[in-house]
Amino acid sequence: MMPPEIVGVKMEPERLFDSVNILLSLQIKNGGLAAWEPAGALKWLEMLNPVEFVGDFVIEHELLSAQHQQCRLSFGSRSYTPNIGKGRLIISLKMPDGSWYGSWGVCFTYASWFELAGLAAAGKTYHNCLAIVRGVEFLLNSQTDDGGWGESYLSCPNKKYTLLEGNRSNLVHTGWALMGLISSGQAERDPTPLQRAAKLLINSQMEDVTGVFNTNCMLHYAAYRNIFRLWALAEYVRWVPMP
Repeated sequence: MMPPEIVGVKMEPERLFDSVNILLSLQIKNGGLAAWEPAGALKWLEMLNPVEFVGDFVIEHELLSAQHQQCRLSFGSRSYTPNIGKGRLIISLKMPDGSWYGSWGVCFTYASWFELAGLAAAGKTYHNCLAIVRGVEFLLNSQTDDGGWGESYLSCPNKKYTLLEGNRSNLVHTGWALMGLISSGQAERDPTPLQRAAKLLINSQMEDVTGVFNTNCMLHYAAYRNIFRLWALAEYVRWVPMP
């Protein structure tokens, strides 16, 4: 634990419960979450979108990253009855190849990390949840020769997984995939893919587009390359036995 003079006084548990209550109040009828408010408008309204370069802009849509965060918060609060419907929603949004389509990050790699972690928070495991098995298979099958992952921004508008040109790796994508596999228990099954990814993160410094807003507006989040690489390596050190 970090000292209080650095991080401040420890928060009372009731404050955390209040945060969970706010998230639950924003939940959509089918168990999902949107970005700003509960989604409920008719989807045909998107046909009236006046913005040429931004998709899915007119109404609220479910965000898989939001489902993951609510799973982690609500299941992590022992005073709440587990929201089993949340896990079912995540599973229902899975793509045929085992991945999930994401928002805010590029794209299937980003969402697959979130959803594998969310399902794990909901009590699902590789041994009792086919969606986790398929998600793990997707990530392992898309790992590049150098041990990383690299997904093109074209995955977002085309809604089909697309490798970076030249099968290059991207450090942020590699961090996302590494954390998704760790949350699925990959270290217990075969840590080799995790070790290869960690080695790449430690020894490389390269970057590509990693952020996206509403399907086809690509963004460069400058902090991503530092935050997610360090986060992934911290998770690796915590959960993966040293070779």
